[in-house]
Amino acid sequence: MMEPSGQELTRRLEVRIASELKALLAGVSIGSEFAVAPSSVFCYSLELFLPTVLGSHYPEWKNESLDGIFVARARKTGPAAAELVGTCILISDQTVTPLHVELALPPSGECIGSLLVRIGEAGGGRLGISGPSCNSRDARELLATLVTRLPNIAWSYEVASGGS
Repeated sequence: MMEPSGQELTRRLEVRIASELKALLAGVSIGSEFAVAPSSVFCYSLELFLPTVLGSHYPEWKNESLDGIFVARARKTGPAAAELVGTCILISDQTVTPLHVELALPPSGECIGSLLVRIGEAGGGRLGISGPSCNSRDARELLATLVTRLPNIAWSYEVASGGS
């Protein structure tokens, strides 16, 4: 049996993310916040999917992965759309960096219709975005203050696709 191609794996992740997002948004009013556990299938799927999106625009992301996503705020922004603000762990050095994701599903709800990914602010490490160590007090403080700092973050990487 042949291994699926990178493109096929990305497509499967996109379908899984769409399915998980639909479930998370069910019964949530537009404008309301909802909970996203770091251990959820949704976060795990984003950990795998986002580096492929970033890698298609930034060559340095082809050798980077994410090892955890922590959501400070998840908010329903449309009938099948959400905004996530949080931090993620860079697998290469086990540090955290800010993350902002906006996802919208098309009427079919079977894939991602539009996506905006913003990640990182000036820091250290191979990508120039490494922040505090993932299990540190500084990492928890970064997560706790991120929502209020969001408008002032100078994002290091940004990718928009679809209707964004």
